Amino acid sequence: MIEVRLSIRNADESSIHVLDGLVLAWLAFWLVLGAWAGFTIWQVSGLGDTLTRSGVALGTAGRGLETAADVPLVGDDVGELGAEVSATAQDVAARGQEIKGQLRQLSLLLGLSIMLMPTTPVLGLYLPLRLARRGEVDELRRALERHPDDPALDRHLAERALQTLPFADVHRMVGDPWQAITEGRGRPLADAELARLGLRRPRSPSP
Repeated sequence: MIEVRLSIRNADESSIHVLDGLVLAWLAFWLVLGAWAGFTIWQVSGLGDTLTRSGVALGTAGRGLETAADVPLVGDDVGELGAEVSATAQDVAARGQEIKGQLRQLSLLLGLSIMLMPTTPVLGLYLPLRLARRGEVDELRRALERHPDDPALDRHLAERALQTLPFADVHRMVGDPWQAITEGRGRPLADAELARLGLRRPRSPSP
């Protein structure tokens, strides 16, 4: 957790844009996959209507057999068979609607599970850290707008640059960084850190 937080905090602006793009692509993938899975099972639920229609047709046949029992020479056995067929048809028709409802519930639950389960850790971990970094950058931007030449702010940015920039770059800019910061010559480091964060020092008004 701490390593992830430091990685996001120390990442430059271009890397943050890449991370944002990857996270959005990950979320979009699972959202589309979940929607597709839910829609597919919802379509399959139409089998319940097919089963219900089969039960209705079977019921029609059963009633026909029951009616045939009234015909002379046919006998009561046909009537009893028709009654059994009608009862079975009612069960089939009712079961068809139950299956339809169950499949639709499954489509919603499965679709939401596929969409939410893989994305929850990402949103729960990355989003808070990303918002915290955004708030930190916005705070620096406001501080620059109020006091663009504040020595304390320059020192803070310069010391931060020591944690985020390669030593070779730091040494090339100021030589001994700690001595430069102590002597108030850390402005190049501060500006490098601002550039890394995608910020720019406001220009001083012309006299």
